[in-house]
Amino acid sequence: MRLSRRDITRTSGSSINRRLVAASVVAAAVMAVGVAWLGAIAADRAPAPDQVAGFMRAKLGHSQNVLEGLSIADYDLIERGAQELSLASLDSNWQVLQTEDYVRQSAEFRRSCDVLRDAAKAKNLDGATLAWMDVMLKCVQCHKYVRDVN
Repeated sequence: MRLSRRDITRTSGSSINRRLVAASVVAAAVMAVGVAWLGAIAADRAPAPDQVAGFMRAKLGHSQNVLEGLSIADYDLIERGAQELSLASLDSNWQVLQTEDYVRQSAEFRRSCDVLRDAAKAKNLDGATLAWMDVMLKCVQCHKYVRDVN
């Protein structure tokens, strides 16, 4: 069978069209995967409101442990509460903002928790009480900052 020039052109054009369609499908698939991936990243950075509410309740529980420990001079309870608060500040649910100021405030909060924990280890009730006041001040300042930004 002999192909004419017209048959070759028609075959080549059809082949090119198939290649363009295939390339378009691949490009669309890559874009869909990229959009899904970016959506997952955004979801990781912005926890759902119900997750944040549960997380905030847990932080409140840790705070209540510290206050109870200070009230009855239970240094282990103070130390444990300070450690739990410090660790909570590293959780992804803590990261409600991605600003330098927020990162700085979180680091200051952890340092205040460390001072509180050290005072509890040293069985220094006055030092732990003062450190707790500093932790609470950091909480109030940071919550005010988040409200103002939002």
